[in-house]
Amino acid sequence: MTSRSSFLSILILFITVILQSTVINQLTIIGVKPDLVLVLLILTSNYSGKTKGELMGFSAGLAEDFLSLSPFGFNALIKTVIGYLAGSTQGKIFLDPLLVPAFFIVAGTLIKAFLGFILLAFFFPEKLDMIFSINLLVETGMNILVTPFLYFFLKLIKILPQSGSSRIL
Repeated sequence: MTSRSSFLSILILFITVILQSTVINQLTIIGVKPDLVLVLLILTSNYSGKTKGELMGFSAGLAEDFLSLSPFGFNALIKTVIGYLAGSTQGKIFLDPLLVPAFFIVAGTLIKAFLGFILLAFFFPEKLDMIFSINLLVETGMNILVTPFLYFFLKLIKILPQSGSSRIL
């Protein structure tokens, strides 16, 4: 990933964090919204690798922590782990437009829920019922629905390689 792509990825993540905490916060279904930051983080980390993935995850998570009511470091830890895991698939998996990104988004959403469950168990055990509910299924579905649009957006601005590329992600 070039420095231009890295800069653009981080810029898009920060813009998405701001949009997600303001505009998208108003567009919910049964109180659930898609996690666009998670989707973008997974897609860009697949291409950029472990180190950049965890740095982008930490930065985006920290920005989310500043703009939300969650405990400081909650999103930073979760997004760092997910960025690292998504980045660890670099060079091992072909990233097609639909199937593989959807699988990664489902896995990333479930990992986010699992890590959130562990953190809440330590700090807020009375809120554990919030994690694994119908809301998780709705969020997963919403994340899958926005994935192809974000995937093609990242290809359009040349953060992800073009379709003719033989690059393995």
